This record gives sequence, structure tokens and C-alpha cells, in this order.
Amino acid sequence: MNGPGQQWPVASMGPMARARALGASIPSAAWTEGILDAPYGTAWPWIADLEVSVPRFDTQVRRIRVLERSDGGGVGPGADPGAEPGAEQLRITASTFGIAVPFDVRLEDGFCLMQARARIYLVLMAAEPHDGGARTRFLHLEAIPLPGTRFLRGHLQRVVDADFANLTRLAARGF
Repeated sequence: MNGPGQQWPVASMGPMARARALGASIPSAAWTEGILDAPYGTAWPWIADLEVSVPRFDTQVRRIRVLERSDGGGVGPGADPGAEPGAEQLRITASTFGIAVPFDVRLEDGFCLMQARARIYLVLMAAEPHDGGARTRFLHLEAIPLPGTRFLRGHLQRVVDADFANLTRLAARGF
């Protein structure tokens, strides 16, 4: 579209497609995708409550603590004017093996990207309604986005598979 007043078309991807694209771009990324037997309207709000959900399903995290939260809508107190509308920005620590690891988090409906400081670790969770919202399609990904870490993919896959199995069990029991 080249004429005056004409705009380029906008392309967008849903949370699951964004997660798959990101995973495909990181050599060490390991992920599991499947269906949770819980309505999306129940599953995603519970998962997005990181302080409650992550220590319950992630075998390596004992505690999540939210240190700072800012509205990504760009308006109101605590708003981040540079963030996209609907995206919440968090600073958290994830306590694992007795060490509190700081993460920057981007949280939006159906999409959570957690990146450790210095980019030493990345966690991604994505979800979309399935069966008309009666169940939830979910993707959980973990990676070490540094050069030379591809050999860790097998270990990360075992970690992700265990986390997904725990989450599946929790969803079946109503969280």
C-alpha cells in the first residue's frame, strides 16, 4: 500500500504462535504443549498469579516474590508509557535451590514471558481457550538463551515435562 492515507496491513500472532516462534529461535529451548482439563477463564488467571501457581507446579521453584508491578497500559499511577496496552510489567525473584534469582516479567492475557537478569534463563507460558473455552491449550517453555547451551536441552525438557505433568494434575483437581 503506497498511496497517501493508506496503511500497511497489520499481522499478529496469538499467544501460542508467539511462544512457538520464540522457542524455535533459541537452540536450548525445551517446551511441552497440551490441553489442561480446566476452563481457560479459570486456568489462566490461576497461572498468571505467579506467587501462588509457580511454586505449586514448578519442581525447581520454592517461592516467587513480586517486587514491583507496573501497568503496561501507559496510563494511571505506575504505568509504563513505553509498554503495550494490556501488558503488565513485573520485577520478581524466584527462589530456587536457596538462591533468589531476579526476573523481569511481561504478563498479558494468555502470555507470560519471564527473563532472568543477564538473560541467563527464560521461562515462557502461553495459553488459549480450547473447546470453546471449556478447556485450555497450554505451552510451557524454558531455555538458557546463551551461546553454546544447546546441550542442556535434554535436561530442560525433563524439567518442563515434570512441570507440565504437575500442572495437568493440578488442573484436573481444580487447582
